Amino acid sequence: MSNIRGPLRIVIADDHPVVLLGIKTLLQGHGSGMQVVGEAGGSRELLELLPECECDLLITDYSMPDAAGAEDGLAWLKRLRREYPDLPVIVMTMIHNPALVRGMLRVGVNGVVGKAAMTSELLLAIQAVTSGRPYVSEHVREAVAGNAVPESGVEFAVTGDDPSTLSRREAEIVRLYASGLSITQIAERVHRSVKTISQQKNSAMRKLGFTSNSQLYEYARLWGLLT
Repeated sequence: MSNIRGPLRIVIADDHPVVLLGIKTLLQGHGSGMQVVGEAGGSRELLELLPECECDLLITDYSMPDAAGAEDGLAWLKRLRREYPDLPVIVMTMIHNPALVRGMLRVGVNGVVGKAAMTSELLLAIQAVTSGRPYVSEHVREAVAGNAVPESGVEFAVTGDDPSTLSRREAEIVRLYASGLSITQIAERVHRSVKTISQQKNSAMRKLGFTSNSQLYEYARLWGLLT
């Protein structure tokens, strides 16, 4: 990306207009070397914009739910990467969950910047990513403490960051539980004992490093396990 001629053409996406304005102001304040050529307020809008807008870099929020039920989180990042495999992508996020941060990098995101560090680290991330290097901001590195995040790469000792880590039955329990069924209802549906279902749910949470049911629900939603 270092051979780009002219201003760096950037598309930005976030479902909060104030954040969009903040990113745009930050980039414009950097001088004529960067040009915001497109803005989107959701994942659906972004996927409609990209075919019509030539750009060198995408800076996007991680989760952009909308009333139309468009994909967001890891599910749509996977789709984005399939449709635009060569487009450098920097994700802005408030997420501190190590499994989900690692998941973003595993699906091919080039940079991850915590929104709390946007003003101090976004420009650093842009410089790194457009030079062909991955970037994980210090704020986000703290979220994956205990997992290697080399400055020159984003290789992780990944255990528990995507559904393939879980057994087939554990993934099934996570999906059903996150869809709103109780342990007893799941046991009745899959014809297993309540004790077995509880053990499988707890095993899945241990593998994923989760300590609350809300984390399990968010994980299932962002990985597209909910139907």
